[in-house]
Amino acid sequence: MTTKITGDISIRKLAENLSEGNKKGALSTIRSRLNGEFQDNYQRLVWDGWKRALERDEPSSLIFQLLNGLDDEQARISYQDIKKKKNEILIRDHTQTTLSKYYITTWITLLEIYCNICQEKQ
Repeated sequence: MTTKITGDISIRKLAENLSEGNKKGALSTIRSRLNGEFQDNYQRLVWDGWKRALERDEPSSLIFQLLNGLDDEQARISYQDIKKKKNEILIRDHTQTTLSKYYITTWITLLEIYCNICQEKQ
């Protein structure tokens, strides 16, 4: 239970940093979370991927686009696409339930919080 709470707080902090364009804060949040425990290795993979993309300034990565102010509408489209992908994985390949439950759900949570923060700013 503590791991889930820690993850939720970290994702909220990350979303806030991204919405503010605060790369240093985002990386700090990610590194701090990577020092904690994870329910599943897929969660660690998503956080590792976020860290790598921000450190390398990868313009094609969604996390980098969020940091650089991806507009609210595009963020919503990405959110809907990832939610759709989660359902498709569960329907098409039952061996990928862990991927869907942890990796994709972590992305969905980040995008949902990011979209809510952007909406509150308007």
